[in-house]
Amino acid sequence: MIKHCWKRYWLIALLAFSSHGVLAETAHWQQPSFIEQSFLTIALGSEYNTAARVIHKWRKPVRVYVTHQVGDQALHESLLSQHIAHLKKITQHDIALTDRADQANVRVFFTQESRLIPLLKKYTGASTVKNERGSVCIASFRRNAQSEIVEARIFIPVDRARRHAKLLACIVEEITQVLGLPRDDDAVYPSIFNDKSTDTLLTGLDDLLLRILYTPAIKPGMNEAQVKPKVRAAIQSLQQKGMITNAALRVRSEGELYQLF
Repeated sequence: MIKHCWKRYWLIALLAFSSHGVLAETAHWQQPSFIEQSFLTIALGSEYNTAARVIHKWRKPVRVYVTHQVGDQALHESLLSQHIAHLKKITQHDIALTDRADQANVRVFFTQESRLIPLLKKYTGASTVKNERGSVCIASFRRNAQSEIVEARIFIPVDRARRHAKLLACIVEEITQVLGLPRDDDAVYPSIFNDKSTDTLLTGLDDLLLRILYTPAIKPGMNEAQVKPKVRAAIQSLQQKGMITNAALRVRSEGELYQLF
């Protein structure tokens, strides 16, 4: 009886393991069609649907300058620098902090809620103020005639972010979005580009979306019809390299913030 029980146990365990393996390999967000649609949803257009539905991305190196208007400067800059290092590893694009404002094309403001609107007016203009609507944190980027991103601004009112337990999420999401993934959508999950998601750090799907965006064949200014075959080719390449299957594990092992939290 004991032998039969153990045999039954191992058979059930083996089947469970096999089923889990199949499910893990075919998770909804690892399906090529889902990755493609997620990319097109997040990468085309803008957060407020005011831009043409084309690809926006950086061509030039990204240099990030931080303005501190609140305390905990070392903490904020450490979190930001670790996330930037992760983004650089994923995209293979040149992204780094700079201590010179005149060399920066990305400005990050760690500020207070009471100072947010004046900052928005000074650095982004009336349209961003209009769309602020009590957002926990705000980012905007400027593009040239070729749809290349040339400048970005990120505003994190630390007191508001802490009140919503979103400080880390603000740092991760906003700097990621200004690389050229500006939209949020509830259908894209698991992802930081989903306002209903509980994900604070990059997910395996986010890793894939960033890699696709910074595939050299995908150019700024491409519309949906032009970019679709390039996206499919990029997904196929990632699939052949096994990078879709191990995306969730990879994003956790390579991200320094995952080691902290």
